[in-house]
Amino acid sequence: MIPEEIKNFLSHEGGSSLIIQGNPGTGKTILTLELMDTFLDCNPMYLTTRSTTDAVYRYFPRLRQRHEEINVIESKDTFWDRFFKKNDDTELRVERDAFEMYGMLDDPDRTDITEFDQVCDRVDAFLPERSLLVLDSIEGLCDKYKVSEKFFVGLINRCLIEPAHTKVVIVLEKMEKTEIDYLADGVVSLHQMDRDGRRIRMLSIDKLRGTDINQPNYLFTLKNGRFRSFNAFEVMYPEEYLPFEPIPNTKTHYSTGNRDLDEIFGGYRIGSYILLETGENVDNFFYTLPMLTAANIVSQGGSAVILSVSGAGPSEVKNNVFEYGLSDRLNSFRVVTEENPEEPVTEDFVVAYDKERFSSNFNILDQELAKLRAERGGDVVKIVDYEILETMLGIQALKRTILSDKKYTAANKILTIAICKHSIAPEIKKTLANISDIHIRVNKYNDTMILYGEKPTTSIYVIEPDVRRGYKDVKLTLMR
Repeated sequence: MIPEEIKNFLSHEGGSSLIIQGNPGTGKTILTLELMDTFLDCNPMYLTTRSTTDAVYRYFPRLRQRHEEINVIESKDTFWDRFFKKNDDTELRVERDAFEMYGMLDDPDRTDITEFDQVCDRVDAFLPERSLLVLDSIEGLCDKYKVSEKFFVGLINRCLIEPAHTKVVIVLEKMEKTEIDYLADGVVSLHQMDRDGRRIRMLSIDKLRGTDINQPNYLFTLKNGRFRSFNAFEVMYPEEYLPFEPIPNTKTHYSTGNRDLDEIFGGYRIGSYILLETGENVDNFFYTLPMLTAANIVSQGGSAVILSVSGAGPSEVKNNVFEYGLSDRLNSFRVVTEENPEEPVTEDFVVAYDKERFSSNFNILDQELAKLRAERGGDVVKIVDYEILETMLGIQALKRTILSDKKYTAANKILTIAICKHSIAPEIKKTLANISDIHIRVNKYNDTMILYGEKPTTSIYVIEPDVRRGYKDVKLTLMR
């Protein structure tokens, strides 16, 4: 998926030039291939300095698959005949006189620009329709033609962009500012960065003349040799709600309730302690992850105990239960919440506690869990947000509670999901990380939600809402 701003920029009337710059390996060529796929109706041409056509096809097999629509032009040897010239050049045209004049400015004995004669023929033959020309890379072409980059861009602008309204994409193998940046109508930069020892890719839109830039930065992936950018995270809701589709648990593991998460972590081992740590600015949508696990266990005859916090209070849990089509199993949930005289508890699935009593007796959660298990049998998941416990217990008492909870989880063969937010004390985070069996981080990067495993170590995955099954779910895409 190409960012909308870039598609809109290349769809404008008239010719234009777009620089795609970045260090080697950042995905520039794959992005240009994606652009040619997107604009197949624009007579795409790919002029490259990459050895031979066979080598280009070997590195980028999609070009071979598209050989009838995308014309590859080698900068060493030509391999297809010239196409006929357009006779009527009273409207859009290729400025051949200017092209020949520019060709004579440099030493004609050293400068062979035969390929551009072919490009002009191809563009001319396609007029009055617009063509798309990709130059990969301008450093390689300028080295071969013994001309400066500024000279080369001027040649393309005078011969093709202005008179023939050609769209030209220029690949630049460096990141620093150059003299051709101001000549181009658009500049896009590709970055490859480190995030906790993991690679993350980002596209920055530096300028696109005449185009509104609503999202200046995009995370992207090159998974399966395709370029795909990610829009800012936005919650989605299904047009029609359908019942939750359970994923079978095994004798040794609970399913996470999400197929992608199961593939990454192999499910949650029975009796394990799962840490879900969230970074700064992560909104409450991340509660979808533990709620999917709870819905999956309850839909298979189990139960769920949840310590109520903002984002997962009684009303939010009830809404999720109904959205997942589990209204007949509402009493398989227990939401433990602070007592509020102004809002008395009227629902059987809600248990109110006195704050002072709770702070001295954390076992209230385990007592409710034991009741549920005795009443309904089956598996049990416990979801605890340690933000609320931190406000009631001192650090040392909370650390002892965490260790006790870990032992209880293993001994009773249940599943505990501990939620640790950004604001929690570092000492508590460290304790939770040390005792957890699986440690998952959820962060927000340029308004895009990402997920990765600290224990076990995994790559970064982009989180996207997924409502294809008729309920709130997530899709995880590997960032390669």
